[in-house]
Amino acid sequence: MKLFYILLLGMLLPLPCCAQKKTIDTVRVRFSYAIKGTLSETSESQYDDELSVDIGDSVSYCYSRWEEDNDKLWEKVKAEGGTANDYLAQQGPFSQYFERDIKHYPTKDKQTIITFLYKYFLYEEPISQFDWQLLSGDTVIVSHPCKRAKCTYRGRTWYAWFTFDIPIHDGPWKLQGLPGMILAAKDQKNQFSFECIEIKDNLNTPMEVDFKKTIKSTPQKVQYLRILDESNPEAFDKAVGLKGIIWGSKPKSRVACLKEYY
Repeated sequence: MKLFYILLLGMLLPLPCCAQKKTIDTVRVRFSYAIKGTLSETSESQYDDELSVDIGDSVSYCYSRWEEDNDKLWEKVKAEGGTANDYLAQQGPFSQYFERDIKHYPTKDKQTIITFLYKYFLYEEPISQFDWQLLSGDTVIVSHPCKRAKCTYRGRTWYAWFTFDIPIHDGPWKLQGLPGMILAAKDQKNQFSFECIEIKDNLNTPMEVDFKKTIKSTPQKVQYLRILDESNPEAFDKAVGLKGIIWGSKPKSRVACLKEYY
């Protein structure tokens, strides 16, 4: 909820009318996933969101559909001379995914991650490698028969269901490397899950990513800020240069729940 108010604060500041987006590929197929995630280890609830995984000729792009729709709405409201109140009156569900994952960019063997932590931080790293083990437990997801697989990656054990029907070696978030598209995945603790709910092909639309005002960083720095945001919100505000947030009482210290640990 805190980040919601941070985003609202940003909307009240003067911004350019249109985002500076870069076309990096052409979207051929879009996979939509219903997801659940956990922000802190002590949280009794999970956030919901919808992810889009856009598959291009050489690049794939995973992002929050809710965030994308709200960003487009904000640009429309600004272009029409509206205010933050006009935006809030029309706003859709609020995203808490705060991450954009671009595989095979800027080169085939790299991936680019953009994370929102009051500011947009960008880092590049090698494409993630997963040592998948095939398991029993076949199922059907969006009318496609799926096989089950398991791996441990950066501190978490993941289960994934993939289909040979779609020979794309990709999936939501950083997950990939199976002999077919991953249509569902969850970690062993059930703190994060992804399930495909729709597939659209023959889109042939530009794959656009907003790189505006991103700060070059490292995965270790982004992890540190995520941990700090939960454990010491006042120190986090100072670390990212956030001003104007007044805490009525000392904020609670919590342990961040991360999808991966460096």
